[in-house]
Amino acid sequence: MIEVKDFPKGTKPREIFVYTCERIAEPLIQLGYKYRKSKNDVIKKDSPFTFHFYFQPSIRFSSICFTAKFGVESDVFAQWCNKKYNREDSLESVVGTTLTRLTKLENDYPDYWVDTLMERERVIKEISDQISQYALPFFERFSNIRQFIEEVEKEGFFPHQKKYKDGFGVNLQQRKMDFVECFRDYCNKQKMIDTKQ
Repeated sequence: MIEVKDFPKGTKPREIFVYTCERIAEPLIQLGYKYRKSKNDVIKKDSPFTFHFYFQPSIRFSSICFTAKFGVESDVFAQWCNKKYNREDSLESVVGTTLTRLTKLENDYPDYWVDTLMERERVIKEISDQISQYALPFFERFSNIRQFIEEVEKEGFFPHQKKYKDGFGVNLQQRKMDFVECFRDYCNKQKMIDTKQ
């Protein structure tokens, strides 16, 4: 377990930022996630999806300020979009935005400051709680893909947040329809493979 620690004045902001990320990542590592220090993220592959949390440091304020994001990616989805839209560079992202947008908080794109011990501990707790209470249950829904397809078709990815675009500026309505079509097709193909075996 990483101990709670304060940093002396003059400590490089990057060191404080990395420590914060490591503290947030620690319980996730026990769940099979991998922390990638060079990419500022925590990632877990569970075919056909990859789940990740990404901490984006502010260039303007060094690394003592950052945003916390989450995402679900799929190479199956990227290949399907490439084929449907006749292109070669579709993003693998199924959905991705800030962690806070999974909640009902009004400030859905907050900056987190970690330059003091008190703020840092508050931020670690807040982000860890959002991951535990909102992100992990959201990721869990992908394990029953057929049921999740039906839910997304009826209510979208985030029933309480329907008006915004996701983190890549993509309209969520179109992403929703593509997701439903892609993974219905995927499930039908998997069923055919299982039947033949």
